[in-house]
Amino acid sequence: MCSVLLLFYSAGCQFTSLTARKPVLEKIEKAFSVKAGGSLTIVSEFGAIDIQTAEQDKVEVVVTKESKPTLVKASQEVLEDFEVTFEHKGSNVSIEGKFKQGRKHWQSRKHWQKQLNRLKIHFLVTVPRQYNIDLDTSSGSISVDDLDGYVRTETSAGGLRFGKIKGTVWGRTSAGNIKLTSCDSAVDVKTSAGNIELKSVGGNVNAKTSSGSIRTSLAGQPENECNFRTSAGNITVILMPDIAINLDAETTAGLVSTDFTVTSTIQGKVRKNWLKDSIKGSISGGGPLLRLRTSAGNIRLQQAEN
Repeated sequence: MCSVLLLFYSAGCQFTSLTARKPVLEKIEKAFSVKAGGSLTIVSEFGAIDIQTAEQDKVEVVVTKESKPTLVKASQEVLEDFEVTFEHKGSNVSIEGKFKQGRKHWQSRKHWQKQLNRLKIHFLVTVPRQYNIDLDTSSGSISVDDLDGYVRTETSAGGLRFGKIKGTVWGRTSAGNIKLTSCDSAVDVKTSAGNIELKSVGGNVNAKTSSGSIRTSLAGQPENECNFRTSAGNITVILMPDIAINLDAETTAGLVSTDFTVTSTIQGKVRKNWLKDSIKGSISGGGPLLRLRTSAGNIRLQQAEN
């Protein structure tokens, strides 16, 4: 009798362990015929978004919903409440992800808030190379592959990563780093907590972070004003040797240095402030304004190698 009970207990433990390790998983797959030049819009209350590009005339979508291998039953209820809907009009595709009872319904209870933290919802979408992107998620990172079109992205929690973009880039995140491989149009990005790295930018740039460093490389001559600002971090800007700009660089606690000859435009008496360091003037005769500001960090203007 005792041996039978022990065997049953052992088997029961094994069954429970296997169940706990198995994540809840649901996969949604869709495909839509489109033409180049269309647009993809995703608005989701939860989830990470990855956009890939290919030489094709369709949009392919894979949405996965899963949880960490703990409290699977409780997570199942939350995942089942998350609904994904699709709309296809001509060459445009819209995707919406939302909790049927509302995200606030789950956030209002501590137990369910823990379940939200255990969930993983992922949007993987492949679009034509020539396409436009508009993405908005309340929780999750966003990445966009090389793309010939404009990009607009916003997330409340997660990093932003962009490949080679031939179109304007607009990005906002409340917590996360921002990286851009290259862009030949205007760039406007902001993060409340994270570093910003922009490589080979050909258009006008506005970049701001409340806590983090900024590093950027301007590939050409800007046509309009460019602004870089951080409350705590260094700013490094790499410029072409023949750049023509008006410079306004200032740090509250740090140093400003430059590889370029700057002709000062300050007239009259200059009041020194030992806490601040600044350089204001023109480079190569002047041009659009380049404004650099950091409250705690160094500013460096570096000349690109030919």
